[in-house]
Amino acid sequence: MDPTTHLRALGGGKETSAAVLAAPPRGPRSTSEWKRLRPGLPQRYRTRPGEGSADGFLVCDEAPRVQARIRRDYSFSQSAARELGERVILLDGAGSFGPLLDNKRRLYNLDHHQGCERTFTLATCEQALLMVSSGLDLAEGDWTIYANEPDLDTLLALWILLNHARVRTLSPQARDVLLPMIRLEGAIDANGNELADVCGLPERVRADARARLDGLLARERQVKGGGTWQTLDLQIYCLEMLAEIDKLVYRPEDFHGYSSVGEVYGHTEIGERSVAVVCHDGAGIYQVEKLLKERWGEQLALIALEKEPGHYTLRRVSTLADLDLNDGYRRLNQLDRNVDGRPPGKRWGGSDSIGGSPRPTGSALAPAELLDVLAQAFRQPTGRQRFWAVVRVAMLVAGLGLFGGFAGLGASALAEAGGPLALPVGSAFSPVALGLVAGALFVASLSLLLAWLFSGRRLWLYGWRRPVRADWLPLALVASVAALPLRAWFPTPASLEPAAVATALAVIVCSALAVETCFRGLTHGLIQLDADVQTPGGSWHLSRATWVSAGLYTLAAAAFSLPEPGLGMAPHLDAMGEVAVLTASTGLAGLALGAVRERSLSVWPGFVAQLLGGLACAAFWFSIAA
Repeated sequence: MDPTTHLRALGGGKETSAAVLAAPPRGPRSTSEWKRLRPGLPQRYRTRPGEGSADGFLVCDEAPRVQARIRRDYSFSQSAARELGERVILLDGAGSFGPLLDNKRRLYNLDHHQGCERTFTLATCEQALLMVSSGLDLAEGDWTIYANEPDLDTLLALWILLNHARVRTLSPQARDVLLPMIRLEGAIDANGNELADVCGLPERVRADARARLDGLLARERQVKGGGTWQTLDLQIYCLEMLAEIDKLVYRPEDFHGYSSVGEVYGHTEIGERSVAVVCHDGAGIYQVEKLLKERWGEQLALIALEKEPGHYTLRRVSTLADLDLNDGYRRLNQLDRNVDGRPPGKRWGGSDSIGGSPRPTGSALAPAELLDVLAQAFRQPTGRQRFWAVVRVAMLVAGLGLFGGFAGLGASALAEAGGPLALPVGSAFSPVALGLVAGALFVASLSLLLAWLFSGRRLWLYGWRRPVRADWLPLALVASVAALPLRAWFPTPASLEPAAVATALAVIVCSALAVETCFRGLTHGLIQLDADVQTPGGSWHLSRATWVSAGLYTLAAAAFSLPEPGLGMAPHLDAMGEVAVLTASTGLAGLALGAVRERSLSVWPGFVAQLLGGLACAAFWFSIAA
């Protein structure tokens, strides 16, 4: 294949003129020259922090759906690479197996070291060029590039992938710079300098390309010569080197009219071919929308613009998109700690096309947290997913009750048998009372621990915060009155002896804490994110979270009351009548307490209501005993 034809193949079918091939070298001959070659080019590459200290990645403004992760220890086996997910590209040794093109899973290993005949295999940068020129769509879905050692072959491959949109439409002048560099570096990396002279490039073009490559290698040689290569920040190094390749390939006029958003924090998919972008810029939302549309095209569905820390503007980009901002407002008001009902208008809200964060304080959500909430808001679960979520919560509550019962029985048995839990003579506590207290504290502690884990250490999401407003007070009184028939508090007939009173008070406090921690804290918290819950000062209705927590609460109260139905509430009620009254009152109390939990944002009003109900219940039973 003659040189012109070979370059045509690498360039996706565009022919390089013979005049250019025969022209004298036009590239820089020294490091200082190539560093000054392209002043005024935009800095399109940025580093972004990840979830961990070593999980940062590199992005290009013009390839928003591609992120590059560079770490020295990347070396994935083929099975491990498949566990990385779809749309993955491994570069030059990041995959410890042979070259791979898996179009079904979008998994590609661009390598020429293992599992191949190196002499006849293209280097990584040439493979990347052929992939992009052959139509690899890096704008569809989120792609991740993994690289370990950023030598020049890897850097050129990374540059091609991050510049995929421009590589296909390069000007003839830019192609005449880039393609010989790729061909020569590929020949050198695959077969060494000795065979590079037979790479198919004319002597002048080859000399020109070698000069440019030598300029790029100067930085690598400097770092390796100074002994700092192993401690070098690879992301910053790659960012600098990608910008230097830009200087060789592009001219300022290639970016005529180019502008970018100040900082893009990230994006998330919220539907099929729909993304939400969270960014920071000093410009207005409509100007930012125009800039982001140039990068994202029709995939851009929602923008969250931060102008000051915590102050966001939400903008639905397409009026025809199947996207309701009210779903976003509802979820944000659930998860934003600054939405506390003081005053009632301090909340996320607006129209169905544009809105914003609470005023005047702004949002407590960081940009990464805002992305997560938006993803949750617009990826609504199916009815089947919601059903199984309720089943899992019910099983969790049953497990808590079962283990709490075992803990109580164990403590009671140990108290009766003597030993560390033996009660002193004359103690106000009986073994049964000790068992009730121990079981209640076990359930409360484990529920609190699970809430802490499920909430990501944000216990306020599960109601552990100061209550707001007071429009829930009538419901709290209803819950207290509904607790009157609850004889589950008292497993033995009550008396007016001081020991019995002290025992009753201890059981009431611990039981009220356990009930609210389990049902209005953990249970309600696990369901509320996918339910249309009430808000402080908002409309009145019963949410799915309230129905589920109240139902499970009713079943639990009935179950704990059934073992001793002989303790009738009153002489004229038989056992089944008492159970019926108990179920009805507990169900009513559960619904009222769920509404109180939502409108106050806190479990504490429910705890106080349960405490008052327990005291009223105790007074009721003491009056019967008297």
